[in-house]
Amino acid sequence: MTMAIHPVFVHFHTGILTANAAIALLNLIMRTVFRDRIRTPGTTMARLFHEFDTFILWGNIIGLLGLVAGVVTGFMDWPMQALIDDPYMRFKILWSAIALEIFVFLVVMRLKLGDRVWASTSSYLIYGILVVVGGVLMIILGAMGGIAVYSDSILKPVLDWLGLPWP
Repeated sequence: MTMAIHPVFVHFHTGILTANAAIALLNLIMRTVFRDRIRTPGTTMARLFHEFDTFILWGNIIGLLGLVAGVVTGFMDWPMQALIDDPYMRFKILWSAIALEIFVFLVVMRLKLGDRVWASTSSYLIYGILVVVGGVLMIILGAMGGIAVYSDSILKPVLDWLGLPWP
């Protein structure tokens, strides 16, 4: 029963967090290049920036919940001993845990700081770059999952170039 549920959760959060990475990259560029227009209330640039920021916040929250659901259904699908015995799966589980930590940190940081996360260079660089890194990590983990299940992925050449292992 869970075998049909796990891929849904995995693709759900991977898509959301990947879109988040793209939007966060746009917000980082907008924050750096159009700094004054973003701070001027009522301008198109300020409204667009705010919409992107809202998307990133809710995308991180929903993506984090989907990531947790994907982890839970993944552990329900495969016996724990099989996962522990396979070095490839241990590698994937380790980086999934790191991705989980990144998104927990991002959600807590954004909820604690609110819109002020974009006010200072130090906070918006940490926030924006971590959203992008987390999204890229989700892409890589998704490709590794595809390789584990289907023995192939369109990202296989990228993973080869990065030197990441697979079965």
